[in-house]
Amino acid sequence: MSAIDVKLVALCLSTLRMQDRVTISDLAESTGLSRPTVTAALSALIDSGLAVEHEARGAAGRPARTFSPIAGSPVIVGLDLTRSTVRIVVADRTGRLLYRRDAEIAPPATARPSLAPVRSLLQQTIERVGRRPSDVVAIGIAVAGLIDEDGLLVSAPQVSEWSGRNLSTMFSDYFGAPVVVDNDLSLAAEAESHGGALSDAEAGVYALTWHHVSARVTAAGHVLRGRRGRAGEVGLLRAFSDVEVPHGPFLEAVPRVGAELRRLRDDPADSRGKAALEALSAAMTPAMAALLLTVDPDVIVLGGELGEFADLVAGPLAEGIRTAVTGIEAGPWLIRGGDLGADAAALGALGLAFEKHSTRIYGFPGVPAPTLTTTDLEPEEMTPETPAAETTEFRAAVIGVGARAGVAMHVKGAGGVVVAAVDPDPSTHERAARLFGDIPVFASVADLIASGIEVDGAFITTPDFTHADVAVELLEAGIATYIEKPLAISIEDADRILETGHRTGTKVYVGHNMRHMQVVKMMKDIVDRGEIGEVKAIWCRHFVGHGGDYYFKDWHAERDKAMSLLLQKGAHDIDVMHWIAGTSTRSVVGVGDLAVYGEVDSRRDNSDRRMGDWFSMTNYPPLAQQDLNPVIDVEDISMIMMRTDSGVLMSYQQCHFTPDYWRNYTVIGTEGRIENFDDDAGGEVRLWNARSDYLEKGHVRYPIEDGGDGGHGGADPLTVAEFVDFVRNGSPTQTSPVAARDAVAAGVGGALSIRSGSQPYEIPELSEDLLNYYAAHQPTRH
Repeated sequence: MSAIDVKLVALCLSTLRMQDRVTISDLAESTGLSRPTVTAALSALIDSGLAVEHEARGAAGRPARTFSPIAGSPVIVGLDLTRSTVRIVVADRTGRLLYRRDAEIAPPATARPSLAPVRSLLQQTIERVGRRPSDVVAIGIAVAGLIDEDGLLVSAPQVSEWSGRNLSTMFSDYFGAPVVVDNDLSLAAEAESHGGALSDAEAGVYALTWHHVSARVTAAGHVLRGRRGRAGEVGLLRAFSDVEVPHGPFLEAVPRVGAELRRLRDDPADSRGKAALEALSAAMTPAMAALLLTVDPDVIVLGGELGEFADLVAGPLAEGIRTAVTGIEAGPWLIRGGDLGADAAALGALGLAFEKHSTRIYGFPGVPAPTLTTTDLEPEEMTPETPAAETTEFRAAVIGVGARAGVAMHVKGAGGVVVAAVDPDPSTHERAARLFGDIPVFASVADLIASGIEVDGAFITTPDFTHADVAVELLEAGIATYIEKPLAISIEDADRILETGHRTGTKVYVGHNMRHMQVVKMMKDIVDRGEIGEVKAIWCRHFVGHGGDYYFKDWHAERDKAMSLLLQKGAHDIDVMHWIAGTSTRSVVGVGDLAVYGEVDSRRDNSDRRMGDWFSMTNYPPLAQQDLNPVIDVEDISMIMMRTDSGVLMSYQQCHFTPDYWRNYTVIGTEGRIENFDDDAGGEVRLWNARSDYLEKGHVRYPIEDGGDGGHGGADPLTVAEFVDFVRNGSPTQTSPVAARDAVAAGVGGALSIRSGSQPYEIPELSEDLLNYYAAHQPTRH
């Protein structure tokens, strides 16, 4: 194969690697190559075991040929040895992240370092992802210190014995696989340039968040290293040598400063935390001002182990720069944390392994590294002494085999299996078998409990009005519960569930999956980074274009079964608004009406059908709907206004007869506002942070990325995995039973206000015992 052929194959492979399934036309369009060239390249990839052609089925005429990449057994590893604990990431050759682990072992940091704990960690991790040590084809490692053009470690601030050694050769011999090594800041900056906070910056700076500033400069997505790899090392200037640095070795001092900043985050009045922040920002200011004048960057990213506190440091640091430099406008908007957070250096090392060992990984040179992110992976902590034993399956039951029962199918991806179902309707047995295989289906929860089948947790996907009774029965039996939102249809029932969970000690989880949706996580992150200042107001408009089919042809249309669609639909959005602002509603007032669907005469009892039987995009306009529920007494348009604990004002508007179906959030702060346009992949979040007249696209645009497969933009599998981990390990959850109760309370209060002529409704508070118990993530009581 000629050199040019190899380059074309590498280009097709790198493009195919990003796709699940493509046609020749798709690949030709993506690469800009001709169809014959793409066809030849795919043939070479298939022969090399890197791609597969799928059998075409069910298409009229001549079906298009489709192709997918093959991951195979090889894995690539990234290691970060520069933090107070070792971090490891593992990917297959398609670039899909298989595992991330933040291990509670210290990195090598002595005069005579031992790599044995790191090697043990690597072996355990490879076993955990179902591979053998021989499947590791390349390893990238991030270290502290300067690496010259020959791969020699010029300086070793953490391990003096490594100074002057070729670490790639040393590590390759030790780990038994090809290793490539580079400086941690360079690798982190590369990772943020390819798939993170520096990806759109023409010029950027990635800086270590520490009293002695080390940094890397990026230009058009690449790190400027300089002739000897010293570009950005402003901390070496003697002019900054008198900076006061916390006592002790770096890896011991960083966690101490981090603990003080963490206290400040929890308590803004904490004196030690304020002193630590003041000392850190003051020490960083001169070096950062010099970098700002030299590079004039679009953005400065604060990374390293203290990068998680970038939101705290940005304001004081920007103020220090403004004071130190004449004529410079350096607002907090210029300084931010990285998108990849603590994973940046490990991901950079992983990307370097892909880049430098392309031939070993693929059999072809020059295949670019994939864009790597750990967004969809949760870290796991593990000590090297912990055996990588097989985890027993999580045994789940499904209560209610209706439209949302399919959420329990994701338990398989979390290491579980559905072992039983409960539904009083015999016609659901076939659906249960189709979803979960040959499992017993019981008529009641009591029958399930009496059967003696071992169950670790249950998914409650029954109609809303049954949630409370079913949940209480399961909790009393000691079975952890995943309760589909809304938690209940009354404040009293929601409180009854929480009280039962507290009294019995059985774990309660509520499936507010939108906290795991990309658009929501992005907006939460933007707010938490301080990009719009302090939140003062949030508006949500929910255009429920499918409302006629979703909610007005069955029990959802009836008050005594649904209470209000401010619960079934609104609970999602109210919880999101509460979460973004970090507060809950205390007072609510609303207006609403049954404006359209009450006028439709076509009615039918649809209890013999499922939504899939009647749903159609052609059911429009709303007044032309057919076969609505015999009873309709819930509002089809509602608008509520909420005043929260913290004083943030919120409004929620919901309409079930719009032609389009999406939700729009607007978050307004003291220094800007954000708003989403579309709520799934392909849309974007726009930020306005300067005065202007009409500016359609805003000042900053953040694209909404694909959240992956699974319902609600990939959020359903993440929520299920969080539930399983919570039950198994007691891990903290992103969702909250108290927040779920508060969303129900706001929806109930809004409905009651609407139906009382817009009288304000005050929401009762929970007891301190309940608040403290659930705030502590339901600790085990002995």
